[in-house]
Amino acid sequence: MRNKNVNLFIVAFAVITIIASLVKDNPTNDLFGYEVDSWFVRILWLLIGLVSYKRYKDKKEEEAN
Repeated sequence: MRNKNVNLFIVAFAVITIIASLVKDNPTNDLFGYEVDSWFVRILWLLIGLVSYKRYKDKKEEEAN
């Protein structure tokens, strides 16, 4: 159950990060000391959020069975 909640927290954090990135509207972001396009960072957070959401749904379904 604890890991399920962590996955849900990661999804919420990813959504907040994407929204904040859209509001800031910077053309580049720093990622591990390198300047990268903001859309790359947004897509990366989107993928992290989607994977975490899928893991959350899988664990929820497993818990129901």
